Amino acid sequence: MDSKVYDTLIRIGQKLFAENDLYNLCEMIIDEAQAITCAEGGTLYLVDQQPPQQLTFCIVHNKKLHQYETHFGSRSAGLKPIPLKTSDGQPNVTHIAASAANRREIINIEDTYQNTQFDFSGAHTFDEEAQYHTQSVLAVPLVNDVSELVGVLQLINAREPDSLAVVPFSREQEPVIATLASFAALAINAQNLANTNKDLLIKLSCQSNTQLLMESILDEAQKLTQADGGSLYLLNDSGDVPVLEFIVVRNATLGLNYGGATGQAIPFQPIALYELRNGKRYPNANNVVTSCVHLRREVVIDDAYREEGYDFSGTRHFDEQTGYRSKSFLTLPLIDHNKEVIGVLQLVNARDPFSQSVVPFSKRVVPLVKALATYAAIALDNQLLVHELKDLLDNFIQCIAKAIDAKSPHTSGHCQRVPLLTELLAQAACNDTKTYGTFNLDADGWYELHVAAWLHDCGKLSTPDSVLDKSTKLHGLKDGIEAINARFAALRQETQVRYLHQIIDNPGRRTELQQQMQDALTVLDVDREFINRSNQGAEFLSEEDRARIVQIGKHEWTDAHGEIVPILSAEEIYNLSIERGTLNQEERQIINNHITVTIDMLESLQFPKKLRRVPEYAGGHHEKMDGTGFPKGLKRDEMSIPARMMAIADIFEALTAKDRPYKAPMKISQALSIMQKMRDAEHIDADLYHLFLNARVWEQYALKVLSPEQLDVSSIDTFL
Repeated sequence: MDSKVYDTLIRIGQKLFAENDLYNLCEMIIDEAQAITCAEGGTLYLVDQQPPQQLTFCIVHNKKLHQYETHFGSRSAGLKPIPLKTSDGQPNVTHIAASAANRREIINIEDTYQNTQFDFSGAHTFDEEAQYHTQSVLAVPLVNDVSELVGVLQLINAREPDSLAVVPFSREQEPVIATLASFAALAINAQNLANTNKDLLIKLSCQSNTQLLMESILDEAQKLTQADGGSLYLLNDSGDVPVLEFIVVRNATLGLNYGGATGQAIPFQPIALYELRNGKRYPNANNVVTSCVHLRREVVIDDAYREEGYDFSGTRHFDEQTGYRSKSFLTLPLIDHNKEVIGVLQLVNARDPFSQSVVPFSKRVVPLVKALATYAAIALDNQLLVHELKDLLDNFIQCIAKAIDAKSPHTSGHCQRVPLLTELLAQAACNDTKTYGTFNLDADGWYELHVAAWLHDCGKLSTPDSVLDKSTKLHGLKDGIEAINARFAALRQETQVRYLHQIIDNPGRRTELQQQMQDALTVLDVDREFINRSNQGAEFLSEEDRARIVQIGKHEWTDAHGEIVPILSAEEIYNLSIERGTLNQEERQIINNHITVTIDMLESLQFPKKLRRVPEYAGGHHEKMDGTGFPKGLKRDEMSIPARMMAIADIFEALTAKDRPYKAPMKISQALSIMQKMRDAEHIDADLYHLFLNARVWEQYALKVLSPEQLDVSSIDTFL
């Protein structure tokens, strides 16, 4: 190679490696190759994966035909890729470019019309259509420094510089064009790696699923290094001795695919970072992955069986059991932005992309995998941090819910059971293909609903305990029924004394007066028992019962001041006459105000975008479909589906709760009957009520939460 050619190659190499745009780089390769060989035309093929499966048209040039086509994005020439193997898996030896790729050799054809080794029928058809003549062809494989096929450069019709006649490609120029092809392969490879790193950084940053992220880290590392297998470990320092836990395990030859998003349990035990000897901790330097953590750098091993610095007895045992041969290893620490090791990435058995034999890991790929490990550690650490914050938020939310439930033992568990009911109904809607065929929740949607359901009653933190914990109608700081019972006892005593005096004064009427006294005492006992029952609260108090309370209240007794007063005060009559439950109108308003407080509390929080509907979901469970609910009087179409779901969940939980003091646990039949009436009155969403019935959400909930005796429904026909 003379100095002029040498200088030309140096200049071309500098130009190729200085170009940062892949399209421009490919154009430059074609132009320089045509200039060196005086070729009339040329095609550059690239491979898009390793090991390569096909050659994809990248650039097609022909000076005579003024043809300048490209396979980049929207400028694609639309030409079909050339497979490197036939349908039965054999090397494609009929196409010259595929054959050059498979053989990794230059192929020089003097005249395609005289050649019988390769199939040039496609070129000849093109010639007929374009009135062209494809004569000489030079196919040059582009192979990088680790024997990976990057592409193929195919040149056509070399021309004699003076006469411009088409001539065969010079055999003397083959070493020159081979050198250019090597430069081109390295430059393209460098560009692809740079683009891959950019794409990988974006891919890792955008992956929100931690399990899939961990799989992606290992997948991309295997692609970069042509590794047959690998493992991803995470550091767990929650115990006495920190350990590396297997998170993802892959091996292509053995078909192993454990951990990650597969759900397959990993059968390997964690590896301790330290050994305990004589009560002291010593770094575990025998195992390559733990040593990698302590050294905080990569460890490259060409052959584990010949390595004396680490204990590979476990690896040998695994190989004996599986018939595998673990040879080359590349082990790297995952170091986050805080300079802390959070895990280890280990790759096993790099393969030569051409022969597929196991080879040592190339020194060239180690920096690339180190960069990947850095990206991976930061992305993974961010994901783990997000999960930790999410877990903290969940714990905080559930802590608030438990605090609300703890304010009253009579509604304990309500804030924990409504989320279960809401999510059961939401799942039924997601599964429905008719009415709710377009309704669906992604992972973020489910979490948003989950948070809203747990916080739906957070405003009850502001509700006075005396109201929230009002287990009877007369309950204040203590149950007022005791004072009334004491009055009845005093009145009973007064009655006895009065009649005894009458008997003493009228001995002849003794029998008659004793009977009258007994009748009067019986009336007082019956009235007292009725008042006590009324105090307990119920689903409904009749008008007749309310009138009786007023009448009983007219009984008179002598108080501690000697004054004769009614046995019930006006306030007591008012409270005992509560129609439903134990709360009077004023107390009911205080309770109802909790939803306004809930909305105010939630709307004051700066929820991230994915949780911004939490206030609307949580704040609508007391609204009614006809607009008569509270606090905003919203109608059905003004409410989201999840908000309407939560209303049904809240009602059904309250009806069937086992811990309400004023009523026995309600059976499913009665609860569904009440909800059916609420459906008819447009208080709850009719479509969701039907879904609640037909999907048997009520039954799923009952089997999880309620007593067996409450589940008294098998057919839903009565409640449709």
